[in-house]
Amino acid sequence: VSTQSTGKTAMSNDNITGKIIIENISEENTAEEVDISTRQEKNGTEHTKLHAIVKQQLAPKCREVIGEYIQYLQTTHGKQVILPTKGSQGINAVPSKTKPTSVNSIKKQMDETVLSKSTPKETENVTMKKTELTLRDTFKCRREELFQCFINPDRMKAYFGGEAEVDARESGKFSLLGGAITGSYLEIQPVDSIQQLWRFKDWPADMYSSVTLTFKDTGSSTELKLVQTGVPQYSLEQIRTGWSRYYFSPIKMTFGYGTGSL
Repeated sequence: VSTQSTGKTAMSNDNITGKIIIENISEENTAEEVDISTRQEKNGTEHTKLHAIVKQQLAPKCREVIGEYIQYLQTTHGKQVILPTKGSQGINAVPSKTKPTSVNSIKKQMDETVLSKSTPKETENVTMKKTELTLRDTFKCRREELFQCFINPDRMKAYFGGEAEVDARESGKFSLLGGAITGSYLEIQPVDSIQQLWRFKDWPADMYSSVTLTFKDTGSSTELKLVQTGVPQYSLEQIRTGWSRYYFSPIKMTFGYGTGSL
Protein backbone atom coordinates (compact mmCIF):
# COMPACT_ATOMS: atom_id res chain seq x y z
CA VAL A 1 0.00 0.00 0.00
CA SER A 2 1.34 3.46 -0.83
CA THR A 3 -0.02 6.95 -0.51
CA GLN A 4 1.18 10.39 -1.47
CA SER A 5 1.94 13.22 0.93
CA THR A 6 1.49 16.74 -0.36
CA GLY A 7 2.20 19.98 1.42
CA LYS A 8 4.01 23.30 1.52
CA THR A 9 6.47 24.97 3.81
CA ALA A 10 6.55 28.69 4.46
CA MET A 11 9.41 29.01 1.96
CA SER A 12 7.96 26.90 -0.86
CA ASN A 13 5.72 28.27 -3.59
CA ASP A 14 4.70 24.91 -5.04
CA ASN A 15 3.38 21.73 -3.49
CA ILE A 16 6.05 19.33 -2.24
CA THR A 17 5.15 15.69 -2.75
CA GLY A 18 6.48 12.47 -1.31
CA LYS A 19 5.42 8.90 -0.68
CA ILE A 20 4.63 6.69 2.28
CA ILE A 21 5.06 3.01 1.47
CA ILE A 22 3.58 0.30 3.71
CA GLU A 23 4.58 -3.35 3.35
CA ASN A 24 4.32 -6.61 5.24
CA ILE A 25 0.69 -6.17 6.30
CA SER A 26 -0.53 -9.45 7.75
CA GLU A 27 -2.96 -10.60 10.37
CA GLU A 28 -0.04 -12.51 11.89
CA ASN A 29 1.86 -9.28 12.48
CA THR A 30 1.34 -6.49 14.92
CA ALA A 31 1.23 -2.88 13.76
CA GLU A 32 4.80 -2.44 15.03
CA GLU A 33 6.02 -5.23 12.72
CA VAL A 34 4.66 -3.57 9.58
CA ASP A 35 7.31 -1.90 7.42
CA ILE A 36 6.59 1.79 6.85
CA SER A 37 9.03 3.85 4.82
CA THR A 38 8.91 7.41 3.54
CA ARG A 39 10.42 8.82 0.39
CA GLN A 40 11.03 12.40 -0.72
CA GLU A 41 10.79 12.81 -4.48
CA LYS A 42 13.23 15.71 -4.90
CA ASN A 43 16.30 17.07 -3.13
CA GLY A 44 16.37 20.46 -1.49
CA THR A 45 16.09 22.08 1.92
CA GLU A 46 12.32 22.51 1.88
CA HIS A 47 11.76 18.99 0.52
CA THR A 48 13.94 17.59 3.30
CA LYS A 49 12.14 19.69 5.90
CA LEU A 50 8.69 18.44 4.86
CA HIS A 51 9.97 14.87 4.52
CA ALA A 52 11.11 15.02 8.15
CA ILE A 53 7.61 16.08 9.20
CA VAL A 54 6.06 13.21 7.24
CA LYS A 55 8.50 10.69 8.71
CA GLN A 56 8.28 11.87 12.30
CA GLN A 57 4.63 12.87 12.55
CA LEU A 58 2.53 11.27 9.81
CA ALA A 59 4.08 7.82 9.47
CA PRO A 60 3.12 6.99 13.09
CA LYS A 61 -0.46 8.02 12.26
CA CYS A 62 -0.42 5.57 9.37
CA ARG A 63 0.77 2.84 11.74
CA GLU A 64 -2.23 3.54 13.98
CA VAL A 65 -4.60 3.11 11.02
CA ILE A 66 -2.79 -0.08 9.95
CA GLY A 67 -3.21 -1.41 13.48
CA GLU A 68 -6.96 -0.92 13.18
CA TYR A 69 -6.93 -2.68 9.82
CA ILE A 70 -5.03 -5.67 11.22
CA GLN A 71 -7.58 -5.93 14.01
CA TYR A 72 -10.29 -5.90 11.35
CA LEU A 73 -8.58 -8.79 9.54
CA GLN A 74 -8.19 -10.79 12.72
CA THR A 75 -11.76 -10.22 13.82
CA THR A 76 -13.49 -10.66 10.47
CA HIS A 77 -11.43 -13.34 8.75
CA GLY A 78 -9.55 -15.07 11.51
CA LYS A 79 -6.74 -17.19 10.08
CA GLN A 80 -8.22 -17.43 6.59
CA VAL A 81 -6.65 -14.23 5.27
CA ILE A 82 -2.99 -13.43 5.19
CA LEU A 83 -2.08 -10.60 2.84
CA PRO A 84 1.13 -10.90 0.82
CA THR A 85 4.15 -10.08 2.94
CA LYS A 86 7.24 -8.33 1.75
CA GLY A 87 9.03 -10.52 -0.82
CA SER A 88 6.34 -13.22 -0.93
CA GLN A 89 2.93 -14.02 -2.37
CA GLY A 90 1.41 -14.82 0.99
CA ILE A 91 -0.56 -17.81 2.18
CA ASN A 92 -4.24 -18.21 1.35
CA ALA A 93 -4.17 -14.70 -0.05
CA VAL A 94 -7.50 -13.10 -0.80
CA PRO A 95 -8.22 -13.22 -4.55
CA SER A 96 -7.72 -9.87 -6.26
CA LYS A 97 -11.44 -9.47 -7.00
CA THR A 98 -12.33 -9.56 -3.27
CA LYS A 99 -9.38 -7.57 -2.00
CA PRO A 100 -10.09 -4.01 -3.21
CA THR A 101 -12.78 -3.17 -0.66
CA SER A 102 -10.52 -3.72 2.34
CA VAL A 103 -7.36 -2.34 0.75
CA ASN A 104 -9.12 0.69 -0.70
CA SER A 105 -10.78 1.32 2.62
CA ILE A 106 -7.48 1.41 4.47
CA LYS A 107 -5.87 3.48 1.72
CA LYS A 108 -8.71 5.97 1.96
CA GLN A 109 -8.15 6.27 5.71
CA MET A 110 -4.44 6.77 5.09
CA ASP A 111 -5.10 9.43 2.46
CA GLU A 112 -7.35 11.27 4.87
CA THR A 113 -4.72 11.05 7.56
CA VAL A 114 -1.63 11.84 5.49
CA LEU A 115 -2.86 14.23 2.84
CA SER A 116 -4.82 16.39 5.24
CA LYS A 117 -2.01 16.51 7.75
CA SER A 118 0.67 17.28 5.18
CA THR A 119 -0.90 20.57 4.16
CA PRO A 120 0.51 23.64 5.94
CA LYS A 121 -2.74 24.30 7.78
CA GLU A 122 -2.98 20.97 9.58
CA THR A 123 0.72 20.18 9.88
CA GLU A 124 1.59 23.46 11.48
CA ASN A 125 -1.40 23.36 13.81
CA VAL A 126 -0.85 19.82 15.04
CA THR A 127 2.87 19.19 14.91
CA MET A 128 4.63 22.54 15.18
CA LYS A 129 5.60 24.15 18.45
CA LYS A 130 5.46 27.91 18.83
CA THR A 131 8.34 30.05 19.99
CA GLU A 132 9.33 33.66 20.67
CA LEU A 133 11.53 36.03 18.69
CA THR A 134 13.30 39.15 20.00
CA LEU A 135 15.13 41.58 17.72
CA ARG A 136 16.83 44.93 18.22
CA ASP A 137 18.05 47.46 15.68
CA THR A 138 19.20 51.07 15.67
CA PHE A 139 18.06 53.79 13.27
CA LYS A 140 19.63 57.20 12.70
CA CYS A 141 16.41 59.16 13.07
CA ARG A 142 14.12 60.65 15.64
CA ARG A 143 11.76 58.37 17.49
CA GLU A 144 8.60 59.87 15.97
CA GLU A 145 10.05 59.44 12.46
CA LEU A 146 10.69 55.74 12.95
CA PHE A 147 7.31 55.30 14.65
CA GLN A 148 5.60 56.68 11.53
CA CYS A 149 7.29 54.00 9.43
CA PHE A 150 4.99 51.41 11.05
CA ILE A 151 1.67 53.29 10.94
CA ASN A 152 1.83 55.82 8.09
CA PRO A 153 0.42 54.30 4.87
CA ASP A 154 2.50 56.51 2.56
CA ARG A 155 5.73 55.70 4.37
CA MET A 156 4.94 52.00 4.40
CA LYS A 157 4.10 52.01 0.69
CA ALA A 158 7.43 53.73 0.05
CA TYR A 159 9.61 51.02 1.60
CA PHE A 160 7.31 48.11 0.67
CA GLY A 161 7.33 49.20 -2.98
CA GLY A 162 3.67 50.19 -2.98
CA GLU A 163 2.43 46.84 -1.64
CA ALA A 164 0.92 48.09 1.61
CA GLU A 165 -2.70 48.51 2.65
CA VAL A 166 -2.83 50.02 6.13
CA ASP A 167 -5.61 51.14 8.46
CA ALA A 168 -3.48 52.39 11.34
CA ARG A 169 -5.93 52.49 14.22
CA GLU A 170 -6.73 50.07 17.00
CA SER A 171 -8.55 47.08 15.44
CA GLY A 172 -7.54 48.39 12.00
CA LYS A 173 -6.13 45.83 9.57
CA PHE A 174 -3.05 45.77 7.38
CA SER A 175 -1.97 43.76 4.34
CA LEU A 176 1.62 43.91 3.09
CA LEU A 177 3.56 42.50 0.14
CA GLY A 178 0.46 41.48 -1.77
CA GLY A 179 -1.11 39.74 1.22
CA ALA A 180 2.00 37.79 2.22
CA ILE A 181 1.81 39.50 5.61
CA THR A 182 -1.52 40.41 7.22
CA GLY A 183 -2.82 41.34 10.63
CA SER A 184 -4.35 44.07 12.74
CA TYR A 185 -3.34 46.75 15.24
CA LEU A 186 -4.16 45.90 18.84
CA GLU A 187 -2.77 48.99 20.53
CA ILE A 188 -1.00 52.14 19.39
CA GLN A 189 0.81 54.25 21.98
CA PRO A 190 2.06 57.28 20.00
CA VAL A 191 5.85 57.32 19.69
CA ASP A 192 6.25 54.68 22.41
CA SER A 193 4.91 51.29 21.24
CA ILE A 194 2.74 49.37 18.79
CA GLN A 195 1.09 45.99 19.36
CA GLN A 196 -0.15 43.90 16.45
CA LEU A 197 -1.65 40.57 15.55
CA TRP A 198 0.63 39.40 12.74
CA ARG A 199 0.61 36.38 10.44
CA PHE A 200 2.37 35.02 7.39
CA LYS A 201 0.22 33.77 4.52
CA ASP A 202 1.38 30.13 4.74
CA TRP A 203 0.42 29.79 8.39
CA PRO A 204 -2.87 28.08 9.25
CA ALA A 205 -5.85 30.42 8.91
CA ASP A 206 -6.43 30.61 12.67
CA MET A 207 -2.77 31.13 13.63
CA TYR A 208 -1.59 34.61 14.56
CA SER A 209 1.52 35.78 16.36
CA SER A 210 1.68 38.81 18.62
CA VAL A 211 4.16 41.59 17.75
CA THR A 212 5.20 44.37 20.13
CA LEU A 213 7.36 47.22 18.79
CA THR A 214 8.99 49.49 21.36
CA PHE A 215 10.76 52.74 20.38
CA LYS A 216 13.53 54.18 22.57
CA ASP A 217 15.30 57.50 22.09
CA THR A 218 19.02 57.01 22.77
CA GLY A 219 19.97 60.62 22.04
CA SER A 220 22.00 59.93 18.92
CA SER A 221 19.53 57.47 17.37
CA THR A 222 16.37 55.47 17.99
CA GLU A 223 16.50 51.88 19.20
CA LEU A 224 13.73 49.58 18.07
CA LYS A 225 12.97 46.46 20.10
CA LEU A 226 10.70 43.84 18.55
CA VAL A 227 9.19 40.95 20.50
CA GLN A 228 7.13 38.43 18.55
CA THR A 229 5.42 35.57 20.36
CA GLY A 230 3.49 32.62 18.95
CA VAL A 231 5.83 32.05 15.98
CA PRO A 232 5.77 28.48 14.58
CA GLN A 233 9.13 26.87 15.33
CA TYR A 234 9.67 25.83 11.71
CA SER A 235 9.16 29.44 10.55
CA LEU A 236 11.46 31.12 13.08
CA GLU A 237 14.51 31.76 10.90
CA GLN A 238 12.40 32.87 7.94
CA ILE A 239 10.57 35.41 10.10
CA ARG A 240 13.82 36.57 11.74
CA THR A 241 15.48 37.33 8.40
CA GLY A 242 12.20 38.68 6.99
CA TRP A 243 12.05 41.54 9.51
CA SER A 244 15.48 42.70 8.39
CA ARG A 245 14.94 42.07 4.69
CA TYR A 246 11.46 43.57 4.31
CA TYR A 247 11.25 46.09 7.15
CA PHE A 248 14.48 47.29 8.77
CA SER A 249 16.87 47.43 5.79
CA PRO A 250 14.33 48.99 3.37
CA ILE A 251 13.42 51.64 5.99
CA LYS A 252 17.10 52.59 6.33
CA MET A 253 17.68 52.62 2.57
CA THR A 254 14.46 54.45 1.67
CA PHE A 255 14.69 57.21 4.28
CA GLY A 256 18.43 57.32 4.94
CA TYR A 257 18.10 56.15 8.53
CA GLY A 258 21.13 53.88 8.38
CA THR A 259 23.80 56.57 8.36
CA GLY A 260 24.31 60.19 9.27
CA SER A 261 23.30 62.09 12.37
CA LEU A 262 20.11 63.53 13.79
